[in-house]
Amino acid sequence: MRTKILLIGGIGAGKTSLKQMIMNEQVSYRKTQMLDYSQVFIDCPGEYLEIPRYYHVLIDASHQVSEIWALQDATKPRTFYPPKFAKVFNKPIMGIITKVDLPNANLEQATKYLTYAGITEPFFQTSILTRQGYDPLRMRMEALNGQQSD
Repeated sequence: MRTKILLIGGIGAGKTSLKQMIMNEQVSYRKTQMLDYSQVFIDCPGEYLEIPRYYHVLIDASHQVSEIWALQDATKPRTFYPPKFAKVFNKPIMGIITKVDLPNANLEQATKYLTYAGITEPFFQTSILTRQGYDPLRMRMEALNGQQSD
């Protein structure tokens, strides 16, 4: 079975764009309407994090993956992660801060939001415009796939 990674984050956090960049696909915005399964990723709509009654979908989806990547938009003045939310998953969780190159990005606040959610550093900083941060994530994805058992 191929390793899967669950992408979670609020609406517009950059989950689909991150997936497209890592998979060397053309980056184009499209609103994710439902769980989107690809060879490697399960891409979740942001509403699944923003509306608590959908948390069970994220928890159920986590049983199908090896790792969870939790995204926080550095330009958002709030977080949608509840306190210690990462503790409900029995999987490793990586924190990813997106949109770090934008003028209103607040890396310190984004770091606090991910920490508040129970996610531990290091956090990966990414930018779709400068392509910052995608190579380490691509290497992580490849390393996970290299660890899979046949």
